[in-house]
Formats: sequence, C-alpha cells, structure tokens
Amino acid sequence: MSQIREFLGNFKGKFSVFKKHHPIVKSEDFGEFLGNRAAFIGQKSLYGYLKTRMGIAYPNMFQDEEFVKSINIAKWNLYAACLSDLAIFMAAKVMENESDKSRAEELAAYWYNRVVSERYSDAEDFNGDVNAFVSDFNKRINTVDWKSASVGEGAFQLSPPALIRWAPIDENYKKFDEPLVLNSIRFAWQAQRREYVKLLNTEQFLADWKMYRKDAFSVGKT
Repeated sequence: MSQIREFLGNFKGKFSVFKKHHPIVKSEDFGEFLGNRAAFIGQKSLYGYLKTRMGIAYPNMFQDEEFVKSINIAKWNLYAACLSDLAIFMAAKVMENESDKSRAEELAAYWYNRVVSERYSDAEDFNGDVNAFVSDFNKRINTVDWKSASVGEGAFQLSPPALIRWAPIDENYKKFDEPLVLNSIRFAWQAQRREYVKLLNTEQFLADWKMYRKDAFSVGKT
C-alpha cells in the first residue's frame, strides 16, 4: 500500500480540495478552484475506476513500472479534459448574462492556459505536450454554445469519454464498464457545480477581473 500512498500523495499534495474553499471574489480564486477541483474529479474518477475493476489486485499493480507509466499518461490527459470542461462551465456561469460571448472565451482561455502551463510544467511525471492541450482548448472554445454551457452538463462533454479512453484497462472490459463509468464522473461533477455557484460572487469577481485582465494582458506590451 505504500506505493499507492506515495503515488497518490504526490498528486494530492498539489491539488488538495480537503480544505474549505473561500468565496470566489477574485481572479486568483477562479484559478484556484479550477485547478484543484478539476484535479479532484480526475483523480477520484480514475483511481476509483481502477480500484473497482482490479479488485484485490489493485495494490500490487503499483509495483509494475509499465502500469504506473500508463496511469501517469491517463491522469494528466484526464486532468486536461477536466480542466477544459470546468473552465468552460465556470466562465459561462460568470458571463451568462452577457451577450458578448468573447468575454467568456477570454476568461476561460486565460485560466485554462495558465493552469495547464503552471501545473504541468512542475510535474516530473508528465512527458506530454502542454502546447497541444492549449491548442486543443483554444479550438474548442470557438465552437462552444455558451448559453447551454452554464446549465447542467452542457459544458461537461470531454471528461467523461476521456476517462474511458485513457484509463489503463483492457478494451474488452471498457465496453461493459462504459455506461457506469460515464455516469460516475457525471455524477461527481454535480457537487462541484453546486459549490461553485454557491461560492461565486459574480459582481465582485467581474470587478476584480476587469482590473486583473488589464495587467495580465499588458504583459509584454509596450
């Protein structure tokens, strides 16, 4: 069990959600909630699926180097998908009364790009392409229906199939598992959506974001 605790501990240490989150009134609050909650859902869903499917063999699998490599690939790809869904929902909720969809696009893109760039660059067990994640997200937001993205599961289209795709489980098992696995992550998102709506103070956040974005987007300009 020590291998599992060490493996999960490294990830949890960066993305803890076990402390109560404060109200979301500042731009940095938005980024903190996005990064931590996306990690929590990805981690909970992936490891929960692996443990359920493998049963008593689950602890021993962490002694297999190839399996651990597969988990690392899965967790970082799933995390990117969770970030993508949550960033779109969070931005859509902030801007749901705005007619200019570019404001939601800008907010989602800024924080997705920043969280991915900062958290993936510090990860020793990530060997993928951060720029590819950023490029894919920037393409996605051009096709988002921002009105529906702020309601229910409207924004959460990427993470459920990503869990099935990347989990290091035999494809024959995945065919039988898929309905339950998809429902599990969809259900897990519900609590995060409710908490975000409860914590978000839209008026104060927008006032802070107005000032914050001036500084953020002026970097590198003369």
